[in-house]
Amino acid sequence: MSLGYKLNSSMEIFPGGAVLLRESNTMVVADLHLGCEAALEHEGLSIPRVQTRIIEQCLVDMVASVRPDMLVVAGDLKHNFSRNLVQEWQDVSRFVRRLSGLAPLVIVKGNHDNFLASILRELGAPLVMETDSGGIRIAHGHTGVPSAAPTVIGHLHPSIRLKDGVGASVKDRCFLYSERDRMLILPALSLVASGLEVVEQLDSDRSSPLLPEEGLADFVPILFAEDRPLKFPAIRDLRTMRGLD
Repeated sequence: MSLGYKLNSSMEIFPGGAVLLRESNTMVVADLHLGCEAALEHEGLSIPRVQTRIIEQCLVDMVASVRPDMLVVAGDLKHNFSRNLVQEWQDVSRFVRRLSGLAPLVIVKGNHDNFLASILRELGAPLVMETDSGGIRIAHGHTGVPSAAPTVIGHLHPSIRLKDGVGASVKDRCFLYSERDRMLILPALSLVASGLEVVEQLDSDRSSPLLPEEGLADFVPILFAEDRPLKFPAIRDLRTMRGLD
């Protein structure tokens, strides 16, 4: 894996959507949504069931390269809200067994993880509402209250739309980081769950109760292109450029 991008002395982000908390050597990822294909099939949409295998191999490669002492999934390990689908049992079980064999695994409960505890109980994997690693708060982001502590969350699935001079555009997932608020928002690892366009969709400012009062205005989008970090102006400035302020 290519070298990551250091946000500060405590956090380094990597292509693929992971952050390494350097003081505790803890890797954090979020929003895998395993079993999403089965949930979509119940809605009449059939897609190949390949997401879990691809995400799993991506994380295996990350862990082998970075060698963290712990891996934290910051919520939404599974997808279906209302029950555990057969595919979710299979995919989550396979994922937990393989990754916990490489590094101790902690799973933070997300809003999609309502029935995850019954799967994890059989695997002996811990499920927590949030956790702390070296003084950095790790939560999913769908519930809770703001804190002065440095914070890492998921939940938003942040993305930005990039446009060229002739009107063509592409939406790409991104990290969001606010130095002032000491908060990092992780992109979703899911290959299927769509991203929230955080520049044009102004309601993204209220997408988590943990966000500051100003919403995402001070957050800086960072994405990787060919494993090289691209850092953009703050969302406030991007909205001004697009006439959205």
